[in-house]
Amino acid sequence: MESELIVKERETLEVLKELEATKKIVEDLKQKLQKEAFEVSATREATRGDMNVTAAKEAVNENVGPVGQGQNVQISPPAPGLILMELEQAKLNLTRTTGEIADIRASVEYFNKKLEKERTGLEKTRERLAQNSSNISALEEELNQTKLKLQVLKDAEAEGFPDNPLENSKELQELCSEAEKFKKMREVATLEVSRTEFEIEQNKAMLKTAQVKLVAARKMKEAARAAEAVALSDIIILTKHGNPSSDFSLTRGDESVTLSSEEYSTLTLTACEAKEQCRKRVTDMMQLVEAANASKMDILNQAEKASEELETSKRVLEAAMSRVDDANQGKLAVEEALRKWRSEHSQKRRTVQSSTKFKNACPSHFKRDSRILDVNEVSMVSDEPTPVLKPTLSIGQILSRKLLPPDEFETPTLPEKSSVKRKMSLGQMLSKQSGDVSSLKKAENSQKQTFGKRKKSGFARFTLLLAKRSKRKKKAAVVKK
Repeated sequence: MESELIVKERETLEVLKELEATKKIVEDLKQKLQKEAFEVSATREATRGDMNVTAAKEAVNENVGPVGQGQNVQISPPAPGLILMELEQAKLNLTRTTGEIADIRASVEYFNKKLEKERTGLEKTRERLAQNSSNISALEEELNQTKLKLQVLKDAEAEGFPDNPLENSKELQELCSEAEKFKKMREVATLEVSRTEFEIEQNKAMLKTAQVKLVAARKMKEAARAAEAVALSDIIILTKHGNPSSDFSLTRGDESVTLSSEEYSTLTLTACEAKEQCRKRVTDMMQLVEAANASKMDILNQAEKASEELETSKRVLEAAMSRVDDANQGKLAVEEALRKWRSEHSQKRRTVQSSTKFKNACPSHFKRDSRILDVNEVSMVSDEPTPVLKPTLSIGQILSRKLLPPDEFETPTLPEKSSVKRKMSLGQMLSKQSGDVSSLKKAENSQKQTFGKRKKSGFARFTLLLAKRSKRKKKAAVVKK
């Protein structure tokens, strides 16, 4: 495509050069026509002066009298006047043709400007096509990557090790944003294509009008040729009917003008020469018009080629947009697959959580650590190497652990070599915090007293519960009877 566009640009440059050359030629011809019109006007004035001189001579001859003259030949039609009229008509036709040529030149310049605009538009469309192709290739690469990731996800799902869904969701969001960007690019490209089509239609209409003008110019040329042919036929008739040894008399209404044969022959020769010059100039002008028409046809062909190029670029854009649609469909398929995968994994997680709820019937604050603990809150199952001997804790130590806040109480981390923990009561722990050794004994005595009281209160509560149950049983038996 790039090579074809370069070749077409070169062709357009050559056409522009040719048009400039034709424009220069038309200007030169215009100058020549002006010069020739000036010469024709000068010849017309000279002929009028000659006619006046001949009229004066005839007046003198009438006064003197005809001596040694032959018979005068009376010719009724005023042939030189008709010739002058025909020359004036030819001049008018030439001016009209020059005006038509000027209009054609203006239209050619307008079409040159249009061609330049279309060339710039083609360059812009080519750049946008390159950008769209690069974006489409990037989209295809991303689609391939997403397909590979989906395959990896499926393989991991089959093996039982799913990947992180967050990364997949981020990638899907990025793909969605890129798809929206490409949709906007597609809309912009379609608008540009519609604009270029509208401009091409306008150019076609202008070319049609130029063709109509060319046809009118050709008709004017044919009319000028017909007028020239009529003038030439009149001159031939006059030369046939003429006699070199006789004089000629021209009648204009009541007045009559007599011319000698030599003067009449010189007038006819000058008229024939002027006619031939006009005919040559008209033929030259027609050749130039034909050359301009040929250049116009070349421009039309180039415009058609440009329209064909635009159609091909439009097809390429449509293919690119179809690729973008395919990419969007692939993205939607990927999103649906990921949604299915998420729904399946969420169901699996729910089933696993429900099974763990039935298995672990413990409070919520114990769910943080799923290890099995014994009475002393020591994990029975652990990966670390357990010590050989672990001391049992007393009830006072357990109660002291419950009473102390979690910030103040810290489980002592023993080294691997230590195999036995020291037994510490609640009073000893309190004495450690206060730093008083004497309070240790008091704490132990108070602990023993409170422990005894707790035991007594516990037995009393137990007896009360037994009494209540026995009373309820008796009442139920009485009600049944």
